[in-house]
Amino acid sequence: MHKAGYQQHGFTIVELLVVIVVIGILAAITVVAYTGISQKAIVAVLQSDLTNASDQLKIYQAYHGTFPATLDASNCPTGPADSNYCLKPSSGNTFAYTSSSPYSAFSLVATSTNGTKYRITDNSGPLVAAALVVTGGTATIDGAYTVRTFTSSGTLAVTGGTISGAQVLIVGGGGGGGDQYGSGGGGGGGVVATTPSLSGTVGVVIGGGGGVGANGGNSSLGTATAYGGGGGGLIEANGLDGGCGGGASGYSSDTGGTGSQGGHGGAGGLNSFAGEGGGGGGAGGDASGVFGTIGGTGYLSSITGTAAYYAGGGGGGSDNGMTNVRGGLGGGGNYEQTGSNGLGGGGGGGNSNNGGSGGSGVVIVRYLTP
Repeated sequence: MHKAGYQQHGFTIVELLVVIVVIGILAAITVVAYTGISQKAIVAVLQSDLTNASDQLKIYQAYHGTFPATLDASNCPTGPADSNYCLKPSSGNTFAYTSSSPYSAFSLVATSTNGTKYRITDNSGPLVAAALVVTGGTATIDGAYTVRTFTSSGTLAVTGGTISGAQVLIVGGGGGGGDQYGSGGGGGGGVVATTPSLSGTVGVVIGGGGGVGANGGNSSLGTATAYGGGGGGLIEANGLDGGCGGGASGYSSDTGGTGSQGGHGGAGGLNSFAGEGGGGGGAGGDASGVFGTIGGTGYLSSITGTAAYYAGGGGGGSDNGMTNVRGGLGGGGNYEQTGSNGLGGGGGGGNSNNGGSGGSGVVIVRYLTP
């Protein structure tokens, strides 16, 4: 029997709910605290891996003169191979290394198993690897590389990081060909370079082709400038100086223009045969009595992934003859021909007509796709 007045009590539903809520709050606090500590540990390990790897790469560079071209499957340098400087990521972490010729810069990204990414370069410490976005020009893909081609002025914008070791080709506008007995215009000057880094917004200017006997416009990427090609000499005149020199008119006393970033223009000759415009890869020839002689050859470059010529000189004209010979991937000789057969090409020389206009310039940027 129960004693009189004794009552048996249990937990009410409200009390149970309060206990459950308190336990949930404490659990959430514990999970958040643990997650924060765990994430800090992951970041610390990634930063340590990158710092150690950067030291190894810089020692390799001091010994071999360049950074590695690539890393093999064991994270050991290649190009040249040297197993003394293998990179050693911590368990679960992976490395992604990029560099491009002449291998004077590098970018290394370390990724943890939970997807956290940090990046280090040859001139910066470990930073969060934000998504790198590049815009501007016309983009094409060549294997592991992105190629951006500018045929009109604009901007190259890099956000979320830095492009290291981009390859660049800048070609000025071609000079216009001379008129009567006129010579070939010079191709646009060229700048071929590997930039240490590209970031932020960089201005791009594309030089237009020169009109009759006039220089082409300058092209530029940031502060790097390729000068327009020299115009071809008008009647009884020398060729103009430019990125590539313009050819002289068809008189033996006339001389070709000087090329500061490419070939010189050719001299005039007897019987009203005009000199040829200089090209990016060679000087224009002196007049030799050949109708519509070919201008200096252009720059041969595979920056887009396909070999092509840029900034050929315009061909020289003559007083007679009916042959139209294309200039070296620039303008043609004899009659009115433009530099449309090669970016940055020089205009062709004239017969009794005006010479052709020069081709417009171009800027091309090639970099490893992030």
